[in-house]
Amino acid sequence: MATASLPGLQAFVADIGLQPIPVFAEADVLNSPIDIYHSYLAERLLALVECDPHLVYNSIQPSKTIEDGDLDIVLPKLKLDGIKPKELAGELLKKFLTDALFTAPFKDGIHIRFCLSTKTLLQLLLPYINDRKSTYGNFTPLGLQAQPDSAPQKVIVEFSSPNAAREFTAAHLRGTIIGAFVANIYEAAGCSVLRVNYLGDWGKNLGLLGVGWQKYGSEEAFNEPGHLFRYMHELYIKMEEELQPEQEARKQARTDGQDTSVLESQGLFAERDAAFKRMEDGEVEEIAFWKKLRDISIEYYAETYARLGIKFDEYSGESQVSLNSEAVTEVESVLKEKDIWEEQNGAWVIDFDKHGAKLGTATVRDRNGSTSYLLRDIATVFDRLKTHAFDKMVYVVCEQDVHFRQVIKVVELMGRVDVANKLQHVTFTRPSGPSPHVGSVQLLGDILDQCEKQMHEAIIADPEKYPIEDGEAVAKTMGINSMVIQELSSRKGQGNGLLGAFSVLTLSDGETGTSLQLCYARLCSAIAKIGAPDASSSEMIAQVEYATLLEPPWSNLLRLISRYPDTTQAAFEKLEPGTILSYLFRVAEELTLCLDAADEDGADGECSAAASKHAARAVLYEGVRQVLENGMRLLGATPISKWLGELSSL
Repeated sequence: MATASLPGLQAFVADIGLQPIPVFAEADVLNSPIDIYHSYLAERLLALVECDPHLVYNSIQPSKTIEDGDLDIVLPKLKLDGIKPKELAGELLKKFLTDALFTAPFKDGIHIRFCLSTKTLLQLLLPYINDRKSTYGNFTPLGLQAQPDSAPQKVIVEFSSPNAAREFTAAHLRGTIIGAFVANIYEAAGCSVLRVNYLGDWGKNLGLLGVGWQKYGSEEAFNEPGHLFRYMHELYIKMEEELQPEQEARKQARTDGQDTSVLESQGLFAERDAAFKRMEDGEVEEIAFWKKLRDISIEYYAETYARLGIKFDEYSGESQVSLNSEAVTEVESVLKEKDIWEEQNGAWVIDFDKHGAKLGTATVRDRNGSTSYLLRDIATVFDRLKTHAFDKMVYVVCEQDVHFRQVIKVVELMGRVDVANKLQHVTFTRPSGPSPHVGSVQLLGDILDQCEKQMHEAIIADPEKYPIEDGEAVAKTMGINSMVIQELSSRKGQGNGLLGAFSVLTLSDGETGTSLQLCYARLCSAIAKIGAPDASSSEMIAQVEYATLLEPPWSNLLRLISRYPDTTQAAFEKLEPGTILSYLFRVAEELTLCLDAADEDGADGECSAAASKHAARAVLYEGVRQVLENGMRLLGATPISKWLGELSSL
């Protein structure tokens, strides 16, 4: 772990013949190897121009692609009066000479571009990755570098959040996968993360299910726990079908400008609302049924989420503040005291237009006295603040932008701007088109079963492409991994339907989850073939003879993996998994060129030249393997390495 501490890192760079790393407040040299070079370059530039050190450091940025170099001085950022950037570029270019850190720079308009010296990068980067292993890619968010001993920020990430009585939709699936990524990347940023599943376990839909249970429910269903969860969902669908004529009549009444209160006070509407009101009043029978439903929901979901590699720290829900009315009462007290709400037709509402926000009018309490979704969410904010003292709370929910803006605005109107600033809604594209159904109801387990089934069928159909001994077991992981990556690739694209997503799971060509996994497996096969490197110490890795890796494609691959920590930080800033996904595909592309080159050169045998070449490749391969593994795990995929036979042409 020679490079894991600042004194150790300084001693290590001295051992490989470099001067001490210059100190800049913005640099995070213990997490980003590029920042080490950035600091050296900033020191050089500072000696050539009269400028503030902060401006000098920030005038240098990583190049967008390795084809443009590795670091780029953007001369206008120096803000030098009376000096034309293009002329300055020409003058400075003459003063930057090739040395152990950089090759000769080149001018590009108002930019001076630098490439890292491959020889020094091999000596520095590969030990650096080896010392960090699974933590390579972790980072300190901007602004926190100066507080190394501060307590980690507490971040709540609320995601997935299925409704207890309704189907698990394609939007829930996408939210689950994106939410898991958001939680993972906050942990990579050094935060203490609480993963919360906020179940839709309260509301009129539960009242409707309660009516259905009274009419059609069978206690014998509780004797079949494996089927019980599906039984409840099928019962709810039956009740929705019975309610549909009344819903259509209400819709028509609204279109005709009629008062809908009469329709809502009779029939199944009235039965549903009365059942929910009894829940809110704490009636023993209704609460007992609700508790059974919530318990079987959590049991089912906890087991099924595990198949996705996801474990929630807390199963919360709307019921939490509804059954413990203190939080709701406190919110309503402030709404009344600050004249935020008003009465309309027997209901309590907030007219946001009157408070300077074009967010419409939202109900806080219905005319029958039951709480609304908005009120429960606001109460939950303050309940969690009291319980967890969070620094940030992120809601990962499909669309519902207006709702969360209403939540944040009400918190502001209550005089808690400090709390409102801690809230963030992360939305995503809603999948379009029909979702694949298994049976009459779609559950999360059904979706995962379909992924695994299609991947297993693909493996059986093409044994040459997938030389796998235990195909069924591999298909479970590989199918889910491919689905996860497919969903993340749709983060900001067009909302594809899951049927479309599933149909491409079996493709291994192009930028798909399957192709990424096959590339990773081929890499692991290559490492096994030439032998894992001796990674017992950073010093031993630095002393390997790397002369055979100084030119492309090997040098390009090396430069790419040096960018991984900067890539994770860029993804964090926008909570965008596509940033990491695109990067991993780029690494896989360059890696394939290297593996193809290795297969073609036929460097076998026991001679010293072959042994030296194998040793160098083994260290590089292991560094790349660690980057791919870290990136895939950050995205929520599980790398598979030990199930493939000889893979040489993928």
